[in-house]
Amino acid sequence: MDGNAIVIETDGRVGAVALPDHDRLKTMYAVLHCHNVDVVSLTSKIDMWLDDEGMYNHPVNPYATELARRYGLTHQPYFGPALLCGVTRDGDTINLTHDQAKAALTLIIDVLVSLGAHP
Repeated sequence: MDGNAIVIETDGRVGAVALPDHDRLKTMYAVLHCHNVDVVSLTSKIDMWLDDEGMYNHPVNPYATELARRYGLTHQPYFGPALLCGVTRDGDTINLTHDQAKAALTLIIDVLVSLGAHP
């Protein structure tokens, strides 16, 4: 998944998404099945994007919620598909680096196993 973002579906499916150099927002809307997005900063270099109206449009995503908790974000559940992306110092959304993707996938697999999914 080098050079890609990672999508975590509400049913535990995980996949790679290549963010284009231009019009990334259009790709996010398609992947997240929405018209408005919101971002949760997991670290200074990794963001999790979600449907801004997810609680009205999608079921809870237990995997994204648990992943966020592992990063210390314990205040709310997250709804719908989640898209993990890299972020530049200037705040631009980019694909994950190889090392970021590897670390994120390791943690995601641990989350899936802990919640009883079959990665």
